[in-house]
Amino acid sequence: MGIRYRPKSKKSRGNPMPNYVPSEEERKWMSYCINNNIRISQQPEKGEIGLWRMTVNIGPYKRGEVPHLSPSIYDEHTIYPAYYHMCKYYYDKRKK
Repeated sequence: MGIRYRPKSKKSRGNPMPNYVPSEEERKWMSYCINNNIRISQQPEKGEIGLWRMTVNIGPYKRGEVPHLSPSIYDEHTIYPAYYHMCKYYYDKRKK
């Protein structure tokens, strides 16, 4: 018998991120953060589909580190603008 592929139902797919196309300026901010070990990411809100929090880690990766968690909760319409707003914040802060 071979391995059978069974597609997952929509309920079991987790919490997928929405589609977003960043502008050139947003890409510049994101690249700056990546190149300078500023790790900003999205973390799904536990038990909620379509809601996320932002996490920030600064500096090189250390095993067992705990990220800084944003107090705000974002939905599919606000998650990417918030992400790029945070990237811009660190870009502006460190470029001065």
